[in-house]
Amino acid sequence: MTVSSAVSITYYDPFGVYPHIIKDIQSRLPLRNLHWHDPPRPLRSIALLSVNLHEESLNDDAALQHQIPGLLDTPYMKLILVKCEDNDTYRASVRKIIREWFSTKVASKRDSTEWLIIYYAPNGSNSSNSTLRFKAGVFDKIRADFNTSSKEDRCMLVKSSHTTVGSSGPQLNETAEVWSEIMAKIKDGVLDAFGKRVKMYEAEAKKMEAKKSIPGWNFATFFVMKEGLALSFENVSLLEDALIQYDQLDATFMQLMRDNTVTYFQNVGFSPDTTSSLLTQDKDASIRHEILENNISLFDFRCYLFSRQASLLLMLMSSASSPSMAAARIANFLLRTRNFTLETSRMLIYYGKNPYLVANWVYGVVQEVLDATEVQPQVIQGVRTREFAEGRAEVLLLARSAIERLASRKGWHIGKVGFQDVDLITETVTPEEDEELARYLNPKLKEILLDETSFMTTYMDITDAVRSYYESADRTRSVDKLRAQMAIIKYQEQKYEEAVKLLASLPQLYSSQGWELISTNLFLIYAHCLYKLNRKEEYVKIYLQILTNSGNSSIQQLSEICEKIKAVCRDMEFETTFSLSSLFTTSVSPQIFVSTSRDDSFYITMEIYNRFDVEWTIHTVSVRLIEPAGMKHTVLFRSTDEVILPPGRSTITLRSAHDIPGIYEIDNIEFRMGSLLLVKDYFGDRRLENQRMRLYQQPGNLDVSLSTPSRMRLDDPKKVLIAIHTGWNDIESGKVIARSASSGLRLLVSETEASLKQDTGTTKFEVMYTAEATPVLEFDAVNPESTAYLTVPYVIETETKELYIRVNIEFKTKSQEFYSLSVTRHVSIGLPLAVNVQDIFKASSLFSKFSVSCIGPSTPLRIVSGMLTGNEQFVVHGGRGTAESYVAFPKQPVTYAYRITQVRNKHLQKRGRSEPLSLVIRYRTLEDEMRRTLKRIIADNLTSVGMEKYLLLLEHHAQALLRCDLTSYGFLNKLVLGKYESSQWGAILEQISLLDREIVNDVLADIYNDVPADQEEILGTFTKELVIPVEIPTVQVLFTVELQYAMDSRQPVESTGSPSPSSCTFSNKVFYIGQAIPVILRLQCSTSWARNEDDLFENGDIEFAYEVMAVSDTWIVSGKRKGHFIISDKAITLPLMILPIRHGNLLLPTIEVRPSQRQHEQITAEIEYKNNAESVLVLPEVSNVVLAVGE
Repeated sequence: MTVSSAVSITYYDPFGVYPHIIKDIQSRLPLRNLHWHDPPRPLRSIALLSVNLHEESLNDDAALQHQIPGLLDTPYMKLILVKCEDNDTYRASVRKIIREWFSTKVASKRDSTEWLIIYYAPNGSNSSNSTLRFKAGVFDKIRADFNTSSKEDRCMLVKSSHTTVGSSGPQLNETAEVWSEIMAKIKDGVLDAFGKRVKMYEAEAKKMEAKKSIPGWNFATFFVMKEGLALSFENVSLLEDALIQYDQLDATFMQLMRDNTVTYFQNVGFSPDTTSSLLTQDKDASIRHEILENNISLFDFRCYLFSRQASLLLMLMSSASSPSMAAARIANFLLRTRNFTLETSRMLIYYGKNPYLVANWVYGVVQEVLDATEVQPQVIQGVRTREFAEGRAEVLLLARSAIERLASRKGWHIGKVGFQDVDLITETVTPEEDEELARYLNPKLKEILLDETSFMTTYMDITDAVRSYYESADRTRSVDKLRAQMAIIKYQEQKYEEAVKLLASLPQLYSSQGWELISTNLFLIYAHCLYKLNRKEEYVKIYLQILTNSGNSSIQQLSEICEKIKAVCRDMEFETTFSLSSLFTTSVSPQIFVSTSRDDSFYITMEIYNRFDVEWTIHTVSVRLIEPAGMKHTVLFRSTDEVILPPGRSTITLRSAHDIPGIYEIDNIEFRMGSLLLVKDYFGDRRLENQRMRLYQQPGNLDVSLSTPSRMRLDDPKKVLIAIHTGWNDIESGKVIARSASSGLRLLVSETEASLKQDTGTTKFEVMYTAEATPVLEFDAVNPESTAYLTVPYVIETETKELYIRVNIEFKTKSQEFYSLSVTRHVSIGLPLAVNVQDIFKASSLFSKFSVSCIGPSTPLRIVSGMLTGNEQFVVHGGRGTAESYVAFPKQPVTYAYRITQVRNKHLQKRGRSEPLSLVIRYRTLEDEMRRTLKRIIADNLTSVGMEKYLLLLEHHAQALLRCDLTSYGFLNKLVLGKYESSQWGAILEQISLLDREIVNDVLADIYNDVPADQEEILGTFTKELVIPVEIPTVQVLFTVELQYAMDSRQPVESTGSPSPSSCTFSNKVFYIGQAIPVILRLQCSTSWARNEDDLFENGDIEFAYEVMAVSDTWIVSGKRKGHFIISDKAITLPLMILPIRHGNLLLPTIEVRPSQRQHEQITAEIEYKNNAESVLVLPEVSNVVLAVGE
């Protein structure tokens, strides 16, 4: 039986009609655009359907009626070609021939077959007479006799003029219509026959499958029936539907195999002389009969079933509508080949077949499949290459496995690392089987296995090809596996350089995927290759990586690796860095401890766990701390000697001589062994849990404080005072580096002034300036408990209230120990006070009032004293209370008033510009007082319990928590801290050892009580002194103006009721409304407060104007209210009359003096108006007053 995607149509031609119409039929084949719909299936469209048209005769051997339908190969359509020229001949012989054909070739068949009668009418024949009342033509007779239904016409008429030879001119359209109708009848017939067959096969198969659970069920009959359905689909080019049927058969068979219910196979099969092609087994018609007769082997059945599936897939591939679909078909075919070959080969080995012959068969199948799909890559270039590449790679791996198995027979093996397919079959063969293999071995395999070199070359070529296909398929893990295999081969061939290139990233990759055993094996090979190449640094790194993933290594193996690392790291040329966690587990204590031996050292403890049974010698252990925010300072703690780490847990202590106070986190931990550096990077690995720790000083440490100088003069250059307190350090030498940490600040280090305060007193301190990139101040020996003061001028380009200065001090003690201190301090340069002055000029003296106030609401000041000092030219007469202490609050300034008189000395007056006076104010802020008091309280309490080492730690935090009422402190002189809350001190107490923590906590609780402020003798040590130069104000002209009362004939009545004595003042006088009051305006000019009197009159006389200013509803002024006068030493008197027009205490009119000419407007002038704020009593002029009192 030949299987093809074509339908069979036969024709019976007893009258020789076929030669007349052969061209017309063949020109319209194959059939096109067929549409089959069989609910619930979706509509199937067949674009092109090939037809096998062949002649049949009545003498052909008929199929037996009892045959199983699935084995039948009957045509879908039968045609009978008839030619008859008259009715008599039709009745005499033609009708009988048609009936015999129908009964023999159509009605007797079990498979559904459609039929059609084509009547050929030559020219002149009486085929039909439509003009007569009764139809008497031959064609009409045929239709009447053989059309079984009025709805279906099975007779078609073809005239000789309808053939290709006979048609011409207008008949061409009629010919096309005739043949179009005939071909439509043929297509409908084919589809009808196909549809009936599908229903019949499905019904039969369903009945058989329902009996599957009955003992003795015949799978072979079910298979033949199911395959009949598949062949029906295949015949009409519905290849996918046909493939589904074979897939269902395959699934049913595999289920039966798993259930062990298949009993009809005679044997397993697979004889050594099996040389037939796998892909052509479906062409063998006898196999289907062997299946039906239960006379087929298990192997042959599996091969036949796969061959049918392969045939359909190849046809689908060839008929694919696009390259993409073709690629998908090829990929499916290749993957099916892989699964079939693996399952079948395992089955054969399971049943005891020669494994080498099985490998030989596998190689042959792979070669056949690869040859069948070899041309396709050019077709599918760039389209669906992933599926195609993956399938081709999988099949090539089968060929490689077959070659590898056959090579093992000769003792040629490929190294493994744990990811090969596990084969549980023991490959033992007899000598007879070995000879059998030699006879039937594939010729290509004979060439490959000629020698080991040929085998290795072929193996590597196949592996490289598979790797390339996997890369195209994005199968990265498979690519990595092949790279590992290639690396192992290179390692076996002692090609270490090539092996190293392939192994560069593979071990880590497998480790990250959880394949620890594979990773370890690859690491060992990698390390050996590096050792052979004398690449020690990389060699050590690989062994360290093995230790990291040591779960699959024995204790002895790990110990050997550790010893190799210890031996190599001493001889490495370059430094090698690796993760510390690969060897040790470390834990750093969160507390930083201060020294107990009166030095500036700090210590931390570290617990180390050595999980290997090997003792390690660490040359240096270090922990680097870093500030998580701010300046990012770092502090390094190091071991002082070599560290010996035995197996298990150890605790070591690390020391630092660098004092940089602050809050830190661990940056990294480093262990150094020769050129090997093990690092645990906390900031590089966010998975590591970090911890905060505080580095703080104790009272005896060298310390630095910054402030403004205790005595400042406003007109002096700006300076900052750096105080260095040596503490208990006996310093031999040292150096200071002061750098700006504020924008726009420039320190003039070269102009530094230094002094040293010791027990013997304060002396000059010698420092040596070195002009480097960063200026350095070097100094020599300084005794303990001394303070060196460095006064550094500075220039600031921007307005700011605070300066930040970084001070680094490195020093060596007389015990030859080196230490350093690095701090960033801020100093407030903004003055906390403001001074306002008000001057009042008198002819003989100047009154100045100074108001000292605090800048803001949070900085009340204690003004300890205020003093204005005179000089050679001026004498200062102090007011009351200038030497007492006062507190200046917001809006409540402290005021000092002074009277200043000139020294009447002509020699001094000729000096010109006068020297300024000095206002000296000594002050403290209340906040500073409270902080000093709080520090003293903490120090006293800690010292009383022996915990003074925590003074600076607690003091800094206490200062940050200080929230006192400054007003209450200013009035009551008591420090009220409020209620103690331990939660505010939690982070600080964690930095204190457990033994001391409870004691310190009790001390803190005791501090929170009402505490009296420190006495003046204590607070006075940090009192600031501010010297403010006070320039004596000058005025070019001082006018002394006075309204004097002048007596007249009408004497006013005094308040006593008696006449007033003669007087020039208005005191004790009473006037009446409308009374004319005579007054004299006296105006005196003085230049005593002018800077240079000669300059005033160098341009001649100066004219001024006066004007009496009176309120219009109070006074009426009579006389010369306005006038001009020349400045001179003589007084000017002018008589005036003033009249009060209202009663009460009335202020006298004021006098205004101003330059009368524009060029004199720049002359400065002050007026001393002696009647300022003077009033007179004015009464209404009445003689009687009547009071009415109500009843």
